[in-house]
Amino acid sequence: MADLWRRMTRIYGRRWMSSYGETDDGTWLKGLQGLTPAQVGRGLSRCATHRADGWPPTLPEFRTLCTPTAKDLRLPPLDAAYREAARADRDHRWSHPAVYAAAQVTGLFELRTLPESKSRPLFDRAYEIVVRRVLAGEQFDTPIPKGLEKQVTPARRQVAETALTAIRALLRRIMAKIR
Repeated sequence: MADLWRRMTRIYGRRWMSSYGETDDGTWLKGLQGLTPAQVGRGLSRCATHRADGWPPTLPEFRTLCTPTAKDLRLPPLDAAYREAARADRDHRWSHPAVYAAAQVTGLFELRTLPESKSRPLFDRAYEIVVRRVLAGEQFDTPIPKGLEKQVTPARRQVAETALTAIRALLRRIMAKIR
């Protein structure tokens, strides 16, 4: 924390000291918990271009500066990712594993055979989830449930009642075995 304080003082001078004091009172230490040294370094690098008025960032602003962006991680924009996934064949060399993961969730067959109006919303949802996971530093190869179509037709009453009757009968058989 002392190193961060020295570097911020060099960048912002007396503006840093007048805003946050000569040393951290523990607020910044607690607020930056969970960040890696590389992330804090990214935040310090971005301080030079953060604000035109020359004032130091607040703690939440600095934490945002530390967070990698999709561009930092060389993730392609959504449109480019979709075009790549829709055109990919079996031997395709993926631009980023996140594009591949989203294509797998959507289904390569679906991407090639469904019209864009059907496949694009499915891919967009999957890619947004994968990108969110990548930016959060999480594993993005864990399963992502497929999205539902926007128009879901509710079951007819008779179909629902038949299903409920079958479920009740199954539960009765299970409860009878337990007793």
